[in-house]
Amino acid sequence: MSLHSPDHRAIKLVQLTDCHLGQDDQFVLAGINTAESLKAVMSRLHGELADCDLLAITGDIAADGEAGAYRLFEQMLPTIPPLAWLPGNHDNFDVMQQVMGQPFQRVVQLGRWVAIFLVSAVPGQVAGKLAASELTLLEKLLAEYRNHHVVLFVHHPPTSVDCRWLDKQRIENHSSLHRLLQQADNIRGVFSGHVHQNYLSDWDGIPVYSAPSTCFQFAPASDDFELCRQPPGYRWINLHEDGCIETGVEFIDGNNWQADRHCIGY
Repeated sequence: MSLHSPDHRAIKLVQLTDCHLGQDDQFVLAGINTAESLKAVMSRLHGELADCDLLAITGDIAADGEAGAYRLFEQMLPTIPPLAWLPGNHDNFDVMQQVMGQPFQRVVQLGRWVAIFLVSAVPGQVAGKLAASELTLLEKLLAEYRNHHVVLFVHHPPTSVDCRWLDKQRIENHSSLHRLLQQADNIRGVFSGHVHQNYLSDWDGIPVYSAPSTCFQFAPASDDFELCRQPPGYRWINLHEDGCIETGVEFIDGNNWQADRHCIGY
């Protein structure tokens, strides 16, 4: 898939992640109606989407991998901008590929930039891992697009986010990914989901970003599962022609999005 932007205009992306939708719009998780929270995020984004080049969805669209959640998700999205998605550990990749109107795609070309989507979710497992075939494919893609600026999107982070319980779930074979990325000189950033919080780490010169969930957030720097008071949010990403990235997170307003902090897991 190839998209084009006028010269000298930043390519604009929005990252949405960890929506955890149920079969219908009445589903509640950790005290949050996840369809309503996603609707609120989309409402906040409404004015920006007309100028957006890509919506990047980094997994856990569904709470339990059910077909109805993916249908609901697509019903809630605008017809523009273009969309690319990948599965998370709560998703069912096979069901997604059968149900989602927008097919899964590995690569989205955005002018001088290329976004590569990696699958780190392992069926029946919470933690992430990149299959050998995934790493082989990435190596080929990095060679093919060696003259482009590259950003990677993946569900699980490859680096620590300073939460002991979440760090156990990072990409298990992150060292193999690290070796591949260090061999390239055009990796401008890695964007992940899964951890329900805004975090930035420096992976030997490669920035790794996580994004807030469109429903509830995990408490930063926590040893065990814990929710915090931050409302639903998203990440915006501007890609410049010279290879620079501007990015930040936004949270929706209001006090109606307080998660049940007595929740001990899901």
